[in-house]
Amino acid sequence: MPSSAPTPAALLAAAPLDQVPHAFWWAAAVLFGANVGSFLNVVAHRLPMGLSVVRPRSRCPECRTPIGALDNIPILSWMLLRGRCRGCKGRISARYAAVEALTGVLFAVVVHVLVIAPGAAGEPSRWIWAGAVAVLTAALLAASLIDLDHTILPDEITLGWMWPAPVVAALVPELTLGADLGAPAWLPGACEDWPVRVIAAVASLAGIVVGGGIVWGIRASGSLILGKEAMGFGDVKFQGMIGGWTGPAGALLSLVAASVVGAAAGVVRMIVTKDRYVPFGPFLAIGAWLFMLWGGAFLGWYLGLLGRG
Repeated sequence: MPSSAPTPAALLAAAPLDQVPHAFWWAAAVLFGANVGSFLNVVAHRLPMGLSVVRPRSRCPECRTPIGALDNIPILSWMLLRGRCRGCKGRISARYAAVEALTGVLFAVVVHVLVIAPGAAGEPSRWIWAGAVAVLTAALLAASLIDLDHTILPDEITLGWMWPAPVVAALVPELTLGADLGAPAWLPGACEDWPVRVIAAVASLAGIVVGGGIVWGIRASGSLILGKEAMGFGDVKFQGMIGGWTGPAGALLSLVAASVVGAAAGVVRMIVTKDRYVPFGPFLAIGAWLFMLWGGAFLGWYLGLLGRG
C-alpha cells in the first residue's frame, strides 16, 4: 500500500530553519506578537489599578460580560464584531486592535532585522537574541501605554525588568555587546580576557548606572532650574532598565534618540493642542527599541561624527 504524501506541515518541520520561507517567519512573528499585544492591553489597563493581569478573564468595558474565546481573537474578532461587544453592542476602542497589530509588526521587524536579513535563520543564538529583544519590546510598549494614560511608569515594569537584566545579558550577551560580542572600548585592557558572558553582565550593570545616572542628573538639574519637578523619577528607573538591557552605549544613544523624537513630538503637540506636557517614557522606549535593532550602525555613524570611526 503506497504511503501517503507528506503534509506541508511535515515538510516544513523537516526543512532546515534557514530554508524555511521568510514569509512563514514574518507571519509567525505577527501572529505571536498580536497575541502578546492582546495581553499587553490587559497589562496597560489593570496594572495601574493594582489588579491581577491574569484573572479574571477579559470583559466588555461597558456591560462587564466576560469575552468568549472566539470573540477574543486578536485583531480579527474586533474587525468581525465591528468594534462592538457581542452582547450589549457597546463600543470597544480601536486601540485594542491597534496595540495588537503594532505588537505583531514590531515582533516581525525584530525577527527580520536580527534573523532574516543577516541570513541567520539556522543559528539558534540569533533566535534567542531576537526572543530577548521581543520580550523587552513588550515591556517597553506596556510601559509606554501606561505612561501615556496615567503619566506613571510602574515599578513592576521598570524595577521588575531592571534587576534581572545582568543575568539576561550573561545568557544573551548580544544584548549588551552586539553581534560581534566584542569587548566594549571603555573596558580596561586587563579585563578584556574575561569570559564573554561576564563582560556582558558587567556591561549591563554599567548600563544601569549610566542610564539611570544621566537621567537622574537631568531631572535634578532641570528641577533646580525650573523650580519644579522636571520629570518623574519613573523615567530614571526606566532608563536604568533600558541601560541594563542595552549597556552603556545603548543607555546613551537611546537617550539621544529619545530627546530628538520627543522634542519634535513636543513641538507638534504644542502647535496642535497648546499643551506642552508630553510623557517622556514612550520616547525613551522608542530610542531603546531603535538602538536594539540598529544600534551598531547608529554607533558607527555617531563615532564617525566625532572623528573616531
